[in-house]
Amino acid sequence: TLIELLVVIAIVAVLVAILLPAVQKARESANRTRCLNNIKQLSLAMHNYHDSHNTLPPGYVATALFLGDATPTGTRFRDPREAYQNVQNLGLHGTSWMFHILPYLEQSNLYELWRPDYNVFGNSEVLFDNGTQLIWRQLGYAPAQAEINAFYCPSRRSKIDNTTTFSHNKYLDTDAPQRLSTGIRGGGNDYVGCAGSGRLFNPQSRSVYDLTAEQIQYYSAQLLTPTTNFNQLSFNTGIFTVNSSVRFGDIKDGLSQTIMISEAERFEGLRVPNQRTVDQVASDGWAWGGPSTLFTTLDGPNKKLFWGYAGSAHGDIIMVGLADGSGRTVTKSIGLPVWQNLGNISSGIPVPNF
Repeated sequence: TLIELLVVIAIVAVLVAILLPAVQKARESANRTRCLNNIKQLSLAMHNYHDSHNTLPPGYVATALFLGDATPTGTRFRDPREAYQNVQNLGLHGTSWMFHILPYLEQSNLYELWRPDYNVFGNSEVLFDNGTQLIWRQLGYAPAQAEINAFYCPSRRSKIDNTTTFSHNKYLDTDAPQRLSTGIRGGGNDYVGCAGSGRLFNPQSRSVYDLTAEQIQYYSAQLLTPTTNFNQLSFNTGIFTVNSSVRFGDIKDGLSQTIMISEAERFEGLRVPNQRTVDQVASDGWAWGGPSTLFTTLDGPNKKLFWGYAGSAHGDIIMVGLADGSGRTVTKSIGLPVWQNLGNISSGIPVPNF
């Protein structure tokens, strides 16, 4: 009868209401485990790289200096723009630490496809007619667009969202992470290397996604001599910086008390203070050194304050990989001094249990 049918429907609805949260909770629990396993896999690759090279990979390979508008006037910074210049054979690189560990993630074939005489942009677009690019066309993608499962958090995504074509020269009309060029259809990342607790990027607000004013390597130690390279201050330096070559022996604060890898802040909605027009968005791409693959512990995780900090899709917790190769969860409520000191390799400040 109709009444019996309605009763059955009501019972089914109640069962669904009861079971759905449990299913979602179980799915998220599984995703957290997979995410932590990704962190551990990347950490193991770092250790294998260190075994082969007696150093950890550079955080960001850069050669170009950019004359910034910061104080003191004339301060120069390493420039993420060299990664996306549409040029060849000029000695530009722009590659990240993720690129360097590819052979230790069973991605040796992909690593061998990379053209070292091109920068990241040159390895992202199938533009030039030569033997290597012919192979790229046969594959259907250039090396920097390869999708690598270990670079994605399963709670967030499994690939780049190809319904959008955002790039570095777009106005801020979306909260989606920006890419190296409009041709990018793959090669995203959800994990970032720790550069320390200093100010990593220039947070000055712009209404346009502008690398020239916004996403310049902007460290606490500014240049006094603009024609020379810069170094970070010893007390807020992390494992991955520009052209870095940190050895495990350099990590004086202890391998088990130093963050090597974390999840990236990838804003999925409006950010504090909920304004679109004056806040920059995250970048996306495992090959792109700097904006897309580094973070700072200057402020706490999962605060939704700035794309240069750590963040996750796991609610109040975040996954981190420590320099000893272990992976663990950290809560949003971790004390800021503890979090900041975890980002440094030689601050000399003991870190309590966390």
